[in-house]
Amino acid sequence: MIKKEGENKVRVCCGKKGCPTVEKLDEESYKVTDDDGNTIIVKKEELQLMGDAVRTINEDQQLLNG
Repeated sequence: MIKKEGENKVRVCCGKKGCPTVEKLDEESYKVTDDDGNTIIVKKEELQLMGDAVRTINEDQQLLNG
């Protein structure tokens, strides 16, 4: 589930503990914060590739072109 928490922020929950937030900082940068308060700043294109990264790992693929 993705819950909007403001104009530029969402919380990503799967029904368990640990719901990270994603916040848009500017047109190209996003801040991802985990439930322990650790943060990373990533570019928009990198964040968009995260779902593909998870699929690649779970399907044991070597390279995913998208």
